[in-house]
Amino acid sequence: MKAPSAAIVVDAAILIAAVHGRSSGALRYVASRVSLLATERVAEEARRRIALGLKRPELLGVLDDLVGLMAVVPMADIEPLLADGEAFLRDAVASRNGTTRDAHVLALAWSVDGDVWTTDRDFAGTGVATWSTPNLIHALAQADPRA
Repeated sequence: MKAPSAAIVVDAAILIAAVHGRSSGALRYVASRVSLLATERVAEEARRRIALGLKRPELLGVLDDLVGLMAVVPMADIEPLLADGEAFLRDAVASRNGTTRDAHVLALAWSVDGDVWTTDRDFAGTGVATWSTPNLIHALAQADPRA
């Protein structure tokens, strides 16, 4: 099994699940072993979906705590890679739905030579490894026998 990269880019669905308590322990575990990153758009999307979509503004403090475990990268820092990210996602084999909404996640992963922690299949064929929560935890535990 390939080990996860030293930098893992988190997408909004992972953050939202962690805020709900489904994977907050996993997020803290991963953050203790690798560098976690997210774009400022991921943090904003999670905030919007929790406050407006789920109507749970009382959970925004939990979100802020979890976002505090990662480096939040401004969109301007990855702007030069966004067009390529959109093109790769548009032609991605796994989804074939043409969505480019996560081009910023892909661009950040490319910029740090990192993997993506996601529930989406849209990143297949883009040159980055993607991890589900159970597989990421398993791979990190194998890489660090004291875990």
